[in-house]
Amino acid sequence: MPSSPIGVLTRHSEHAAASDPWTDLPTLAEVLNTLPDPRSRRGRRYRLGPLLALSLLAVLGGATSIAAINRSISGYDPSVLSRAGLPGTARLATSTLRRLLARLDGDAFDTAIGTYLAALTADGLPAADPPTSRVPLIGLAVDGKALRGSRTGNGTVTHLLAAMRHDTQTVLAQRQIAAKSNEIPAFTPLLSGLDLSGAVVTADALHTQHEHARQILAAGGHYLFIVKGNQPTLHRRLKTLPWRAALLNDRTDEHGHGRREIRRMKICTVRPGLPFPHAAQAIQVKRRRTNRRTGKTTIVTIYAITSLPPGRATHARLAALIRGHWSIEALHHIRDVTYREDASRVRTGAAPRVMASLRNLAIGLARMIGWTNIAAATDHYRSHPANGLQLLGLTT
Repeated sequence: MPSSPIGVLTRHSEHAAASDPWTDLPTLAEVLNTLPDPRSRRGRRYRLGPLLALSLLAVLGGATSIAAINRSISGYDPSVLSRAGLPGTARLATSTLRRLLARLDGDAFDTAIGTYLAALTADGLPAADPPTSRVPLIGLAVDGKALRGSRTGNGTVTHLLAAMRHDTQTVLAQRQIAAKSNEIPAFTPLLSGLDLSGAVVTADALHTQHEHARQILAAGGHYLFIVKGNQPTLHRRLKTLPWRAALLNDRTDEHGHGRREIRRMKICTVRPGLPFPHAAQAIQVKRRRTNRRTGKTTIVTIYAITSLPPGRATHARLAALIRGHWSIEALHHIRDVTYREDASRVRTGAAPRVMASLRNLAIGLARMIGWTNIAAATDHYRSHPANGLQLLGLTT
């Protein structure tokens, strides 16, 4: 497997960026090759790193099952497989690949690709905020997703909790929820290995927990949490703040998807005694949504709290952080619609989680290459597999 960096990637389509000097996919196989290999040394024919890297290219080309991944790998010319570090003459069996993915260490796999993506985004992307003397703020969304198709006979479903950058849609950390548990205990191990300096962790009301706030601040980050009825005292206090007297800090008016949506945001500096650690500002967002076909209008009021002190972020940036949190829902939607994740019947061992991680990695890399439409990206790499091989420094 070549180890030299790719200096410039040629334009693969009009939707892709012309060059990505910071993208170094050849090293990805080397990173994956350091994972604990669950196979016995005796009879081991396929190197782990190149095999997983080629599996990624299959997913990038739209493969939605282990059998489809195997067909993609088997379809390469033997000379290409040899240059990738795999035996060019031996045919890989789908059952062999399925057993390998089922036995992989899911935590080690997610840590490896999360660290890899974090290095790529840190080296190659512009700051989310204009340059200042302060550390720029990066949104980091935390949310969970159940892999519904992984349900086993006893009703167990693989449930994953992930942390994703708002701006790049790259998943930097992921953990599996223990059976008969929920997302809350997984929050601490999820973020424990991440550098939160300059990060604003956004989460829905489930994770508006005192210990979560303390953990984030101790790690050098900030939080922006939605507040609902699961924190009744805090929610009641936020509702009674003097919102009528507060100035309108941000307003957006957007049209799309057959509706008009107006968002109005107000901010109150928190009074002493608000029952939540490190809370510095309270936020109210009123969302007025009108269905243009039916004319029906709904108004929803959302409350949030943040540890960001006044002046640390502009009002527009705070509004963007609140809206940016839902980009992780967009990621989940892509996995369900483009990759048919919920319809997948992969159920054995770590395989459901590994497949989800490969999808996360494929989507994140496609975004960094420049694709804005992931369905178009999968169509392109399915039709032009040589372009996928170029990402690994290989040619047909």
